[in-house]
Amino acid sequence: MIRFVGALAAAIVLAGCQTLPRVPYGLEALHAASPNYRYNFAEPDTRTRFLSEVTDVQRQQAGRELQLLALSGGGANGAYGAGVMYGWSQRGDRPAFSVVTGVSAGALIAPFVFAGPSFDPALRQAFTDGRSKDLLRSRGLGALLRPGIFRPEPLRKLIVDSVTPTLIEAVAAEHRKGRRLFVATTSLDTQTQVVWDMGALAQLNDPVSRQLFQNILIASSSIPGVFPPVLLTFEQGRHTVSELHADGGAVANFFVAPQALLSTPTPSVSRAHIFILLNSRTTPRFVVVPVGGLKIIARSFDTMLKSLTLSELTNVNLAASEKGLRLEVGEIPDELDENFLDFSRVHMNALFAAGEQRGISGTAFQSNASP
Repeated sequence: MIRFVGALAAAIVLAGCQTLPRVPYGLEALHAASPNYRYNFAEPDTRTRFLSEVTDVQRQQAGRELQLLALSGGGANGAYGAGVMYGWSQRGDRPAFSVVTGVSAGALIAPFVFAGPSFDPALRQAFTDGRSKDLLRSRGLGALLRPGIFRPEPLRKLIVDSVTPTLIEAVAAEHRKGRRLFVATTSLDTQTQVVWDMGALAQLNDPVSRQLFQNILIASSSIPGVFPPVLLTFEQGRHTVSELHADGGAVANFFVAPQALLSTPTPSVSRAHIFILLNSRTTPRFVVVPVGGLKIIARSFDTMLKSLTLSELTNVNLAASEKGLRLEVGEIPDELDENFLDFSRVHMNALFAAGEQRGISGTAFQSNASP
């Protein structure tokens, strides 16, 4: 026993010394290396560039209403959102959204939805065939020496196996038609949300770019403290940078537009219909929380997520009202069990089935919802 305590104490001391290998860089190098498909909205010129991109999308719609789908985070609860998209497609009136955005679990759903209904079977399989059940493989005492309680390999395998070259090529094809797919991550280096134009990245069509595409999805899904963050390496010209990224939901649980654009007094985009699908609930739920490590982490993260989501919904509601935009919001119904760390096949199949029925019946969203 004394030896075990001694080893544990030594591991805790060593944990403070263990870091991911990093190549130091400065902000100037980051700006020089950032390609056009990377957006950091803390920079004014980036916000202008993003607005120009969205305006171009609307222009290519030939006067039609711009339809934007924002898919939120939620861990295992993402099975609900995947079910909604699948059922909506079965219903036969799921739009070919002009813009699709995804954060965390929503980032895993987004490429399938963006690529079109032909990828619905692959979407269903990714969330219901049981491949997620082994995601939470503990590091044991290794968790004291490395970032993240759980091993990164199962999450990486899940995404690499699901996000195939064929899917990435389909994303590139839709991008060339004028549609846009954006995924958000959180840069731990800059402490800001970073948004990636995944269609522009997919168009590069080389092994390095395909790997970065997958790594962005892994990073966006890597819940801080639960899974380790991911080094994303990108380059522009002669400049290369490796930036540390984690779950996009650490800053905002879903993404519609940068806050600076939402608060713009004049309409930046006219005739838009925004769908926000939350893989979570906004209403608090009373539970006597067991005093256990993972349960405390889950409850704390869920509480934070609710607060972030309500704040962002308020911002989007105000912007939609001021700009005359149509807004519909959907979330997991109260009667369903909500547990973002329950990746069991039973739990995820139940959520998917419930989402599928809501998608088929057209009851997944409510118009002009207020938080």
